[in-house]
Amino acid sequence: MVAGAVAVLGVSGVLVVLPVVTRPQPEPVPVATSTEAVPMGSVEAPAPGAVVATAAATAGPGAPADSPVLTVSRPQTAPFSLVGVTWATDAAVTDTVVRVRTRQVDDEDWGTWTEVTEEEAALDGGTVRTGTSPLWAGASDGIEVELLTRSGAHPADVQLDLVDPGTSDADASLGEPVAGATAQAADAVMPPVFSRAQWGADESIRAWDPEYAPTIKAATVHHTADSNDYASADVPKMLRSIYAYHTKTLGWGDIGYNVIVDKFGRTWEGRYGGLGSTVIGAHAGGFNTGTFGVSMLGNYQDVPVPQATVEAVSAFIAWKFTLSGVDPRGTTQLVSGGGGTAKYAKGVTVTLPTVFGHRDVGSTLCPGQYGYARLGEIRDKVAAQVVTPARLVQQRYDSDAGVRAVLGVRTSPVTSIPGGAFAHYANGSIYASEATGARVVRGPVKDRWAALGWESSPLGWPVGDTVTGLAGGGSFQDFQRGAVYWSPATGARVVPDGAVRDRWAALGWEQSALGYPVGDAVGGLANGGSFQDFERGSLYSSPGTGAQVVLKGAVRDRWGVLGWERSALGYPVRDVVTGLAGGGSFQDFERGSVYWSAASGARVVTAGAVKEKWGTTGWEGGRLGWPVGDQTTVRGGAAQFVEFQRGSVYWSATTGAHVVEGAVRDRWATDGWENGPLGLPLSDVGRTPDGAAQFAHFEGGSVYAHATLGARVLPTVVREAWGAAGWESGPLGYPVADAVAVAGGQSVQFQGGQVLASAATGAHAVAGAMLTDYRAAGGAGGALGLPTADAGRTGDGQATFQHFQGGSLYRTSAGAVTVPAAVREVWARSGWEHGPLGYPAGAATATAGASPAGSVPAGGTTQVFQGGTVYVGQPGAFPVSRVFEAAVTAVRDAAPLGWPTAESRGLAAGGSFQTFENGSVYASPATGA
Repeated sequence: MVAGAVAVLGVSGVLVVLPVVTRPQPEPVPVATSTEAVPMGSVEAPAPGAVVATAAATAGPGAPADSPVLTVSRPQTAPFSLVGVTWATDAAVTDTVVRVRTRQVDDEDWGTWTEVTEEEAALDGGTVRTGTSPLWAGASDGIEVELLTRSGAHPADVQLDLVDPGTSDADASLGEPVAGATAQAADAVMPPVFSRAQWGADESIRAWDPEYAPTIKAATVHHTADSNDYASADVPKMLRSIYAYHTKTLGWGDIGYNVIVDKFGRTWEGRYGGLGSTVIGAHAGGFNTGTFGVSMLGNYQDVPVPQATVEAVSAFIAWKFTLSGVDPRGTTQLVSGGGGTAKYAKGVTVTLPTVFGHRDVGSTLCPGQYGYARLGEIRDKVAAQVVTPARLVQQRYDSDAGVRAVLGVRTSPVTSIPGGAFAHYANGSIYASEATGARVVRGPVKDRWAALGWESSPLGWPVGDTVTGLAGGGSFQDFQRGAVYWSPATGARVVPDGAVRDRWAALGWEQSALGYPVGDAVGGLANGGSFQDFERGSLYSSPGTGAQVVLKGAVRDRWGVLGWERSALGYPVRDVVTGLAGGGSFQDFERGSVYWSAASGARVVTAGAVKEKWGTTGWEGGRLGWPVGDQTTVRGGAAQFVEFQRGSVYWSATTGAHVVEGAVRDRWATDGWENGPLGLPLSDVGRTPDGAAQFAHFEGGSVYAHATLGARVLPTVVREAWGAAGWESGPLGYPVADAVAVAGGQSVQFQGGQVLASAATGAHAVAGAMLTDYRAAGGAGGALGLPTADAGRTGDGQATFQHFQGGSLYRTSAGAVTVPAAVREVWARSGWEHGPLGYPAGAATATAGASPAGSVPAGGTTQVFQGGTVYVGQPGAFPVSRVFEAAVTAVRDAAPLGWPTAESRGLAAGGSFQTFENGSVYASPATGA
């Protein structure tokens, strides 16, 4: 181990300098005290161990020779350092004399007898117990006490209290004073004070919540009537002992004095509650409220007060008087609270110096003859140190050559006014208050402040000097609640404290993009808002939106036209944003935005689905570009839209928000926008998979815009049928024409076919060869009418077919055949092509006149099928098989049978028959027909 700071390593020849280690100082900690209570009883009933003697035996001073003396002798006790004697409070007990002698630890001899005076400090209105002042005895382990009363009345429940202050390593190494205070006056700093924590106060024993007076009106000077024989390291122990005695033994809840000053000139924090506050102590019974107690640690009835103590007492009182504006040479009136040792009854008003001794209000010698004699000196020293507003004004002018050069000669006396003082000079003024110090006010700033009402104005007192040399020759001055800014171009304007001023400051004050204010701040707007206009814009603020920049320009102008913050947009929620594409700008507000560009003007886009949809396209830099119109409601407010440079966004609660653009939008516009047959959009404009067309779906249909085939409108029913057919990838391809009216319905022509629709038939596509056949049959205007089903294929795959209102088209390898509706019904009953009739073998024929054979009367229709013929006549529509037809033909000349009147019916043995108008035909396998 190396002893010392330097070790020489001889082997290497290298000099190694080791660091000097400083032992860490012990930290102050709460120190627990202990109190041993020794009962003494009373003269009438001494406690065990107590003895009643006579004054002659004990040489009691000034007492009758036979006066009883209550005594206790404890040659051996637990260690203690402070002694006190207390008894039950009794107004009849007066002129009590207590004498104490102790034997210090490791000392065989008793010390001298010391008379201990009664503790005159007290709570307002009385005390819990009456007792002596605490006597510091030093480390002792033996005690003898004598108590007598010269008045004749004897105290009861006498108790000797021996206080052990505990130990702390920090007592001898306190470091610098660290007590703080929240209250500070301008140019007045609290003198150094050691904190309660530094002297080891155990806050757990403090049974008292601070109470505060409205103000401080005076200082009461005390002494502790204690020992003067103490060392520097003893003071924390003495304070802990007094704290325990006051708090627990006397029942004051805390140490009585606000501050204590020792004989070394050190100041210590006393009663809890804040040094800069108006906390009420327990130091001058009846006069605690409105005063603060400064007690000198020691007994200054016996010895002179050290000068260091006088200086420290004066310095602290000066600071407190500066905080409260108390004149140290003046007087004040206090109303007695009575009780305790108060010299005045409760309710009596007493006029006192603002610095007075405890004996001025209490029946006591405190602060001792030597202490009381120093009060005049203390007042003088306090007066020299108290910082008054008038003194601040004069000091500022006298001590600052620059101020004198600027202001010139004084033109008015230094004048005190409520809360401060002022003086006028040739080129300005100095205004001072305790809270703000002395400040120079001049030029247009001063003129504006004066017009507002000087220090009584909403701005209050100046907190800084007038500052000149700002941009453009401007100047400003800060006040308690705002500032005044002036420039030759804008005049003097008030900028009060608040969100607007804070935001302007963050932007760079007058050097910001806003420049100087051109008007005073205006408050009282909707929802607690305010604003202020500046050279190049405004700041608007509300509790819900903060302060936002609204630069001069088209956006601000448009918002103004709408009604500023009272408009549907509300307050701005962000600063204006500039430098967008094409030199544009925008600003967001509570319920929407204003967008501007040179090409589109200033337009309102309300917050909500329309704006959000536009955002998904890339805002003004996207495919829609800038808005060219304000957001507009349609359909009685049920829908909204905004028109943009290259499209529109439409919204309703039922359809959502959708982008409509390009040729689709143009065609929709031609058809009447949302008020036309298409209604509102149900989708954005999209592109077909092959890329050949754009489309969008609407409430009443769709628009398909093909590059070469044009933009076509499809009614909803047509669109659905087209979709069922495979859209543009199906056989129909793209639409080539708009819908046209046909036969009670409508038709849309496609590249590969046609979709026909009506309320009765629905929508169906007719395409390919079927469309050719359909057209050959007259189309929708022919006998077939409108399709009632899509085209299909028979179960055996031999034919394709499609049903229409007036019949059906069947196409087989033999060609296309039309089956009228009446014939189709008969064929359907017989089982279509799977039944006995099979497929149609020829076209339907109208019987315009009698047949050559006379067997088919006029006015009917016949159609030949593979297995027979269907006859449609007056009796009805019935099939006739080939078997029966042979019989009918055989007799047609001689006995024409006419129209069938029923379908064939089966008979026994495989036979059958069918009735006609003029007879019947029977057939069997054996006999034929």
